Amino acid sequence: MSLRLTYGARGPETGDPVHALLNIMAWVLIALGLVPIVFGGIVSVFGSIVLMLASATFVEMIVLRRKGQRRSTCRMLSLILERGAQMQSSAMVAGQTMQGSAGRAAQRLFSDMNAGMPLTAAIAHEPRALPAEAQAYLAAGSSRAARLAALRELSRPDQSELTTLWRNCIDRTSYLLAIVMFMGALLTFIMIKIVPEFRKIFYEFDLDLPMFTQLLVNFSEFVVSVLALPLAVSFVALLVAAIIVGICFLCDEPPLKWFSDRFFRGRRIADVLRIVALATEYREPLTGVLNRVALVYPSTPIRRQVHRAASEVAEGVEWPVALRNANLINDAELGLVNTAEKVGNLPWALREIATRREKQLVYRFANRLQVLYPLIILLLGLFVGFYAISLFVPIVKLIGGLSY
Repeated sequence: MSLRLTYGARGPETGDPVHALLNIMAWVLIALGLVPIVFGGIVSVFGSIVLMLASATFVEMIVLRRKGQRRSTCRMLSLILERGAQMQSSAMVAGQTMQGSAGRAAQRLFSDMNAGMPLTAAIAHEPRALPAEAQAYLAAGSSRAARLAALRELSRPDQSELTTLWRNCIDRTSYLLAIVMFMGALLTFIMIKIVPEFRKIFYEFDLDLPMFTQLLVNFSEFVVSVLALPLAVSFVALLVAAIIVGICFLCDEPPLKWFSDRFFRGRRIADVLRIVALATEYREPLTGVLNRVALVYPSTPIRRQVHRAASEVAEGVEWPVALRNANLINDAELGLVNTAEKVGNLPWALREIATRREKQLVYRFANRLQVLYPLIILLLGLFVGFYAISLFVPIVKLIGGLSY
């Protein structure tokens, strides 16, 4: 941080030895600070929880940083198109803001453009420089104005309700995982050390275990003898899977794309409707637009739907009906599109439908989260309460038995 504040946004000159020395010293000090944290996370339960949360936060920070860099690149490209002049890549990506895989891809993109490569060809050559749906948005039109509008659409800050809700879900999931890990370690110790001692004490004083404690003893014996190995293997498998997913995100390879394509289908459809809105706003032929989108959109299920709509439009079906037949809009939205087309507000209507689809996804997601999260907390509380009662009741009975 001190180096960045000292050298400013443009960064050091090429081959600056002072900056290189201080940078190496800084990374060495950071590594020396991280070594005890990593070691503590490996050898202790509490440290493992902290290490897991820190790793998840680091991955999320990298992913959000890449998204911000790609939006910035879209903004730079829109400025180039708006001014009608090319700028040198060194001026566009100078400083520390274009580091990482997205930053290097942006540098190569601007270098290709400065070398004379067309915008669409440069983006196709360096797709990681822009958001995944960038090529689909740019397929909305071949005119300079349509591409400028598409880049402005892509450069909007990602402050939607769905993004906020998803981050809230990630935070709550991390919290629950940390609680479950801590509870698992504590209850494992209780089942292995404490419960057998309770049973031994009651056996020595010739007392019967209370019902709750007997249930706990039976459950502990079942877990230790039957479930211990499967639970250990499952935990290791989940840990390895989480590490692989994190590494994939760090390497800019989305491993859960099949899940997001289906779970966030409403947002993907909203993208398609905004692309169609851009095409209608700039009077682009929808048959060609839909065909291009069906080739480059990053979601396979959505590509199939768009291809179906493009095929029906090519056969002579009206495009709103084709969108309805491809399940991109419903019957009520079809009526709105037809009315808006008659009065000349078609782009506005399509954007409103896209916003409505995103809000529907947010409402469904929020309702499930509001129901599932309290239920999971309640179940964990009941489980902890069962353990607390099972361990407290025998103490009272033991004191009563010794008083006679």
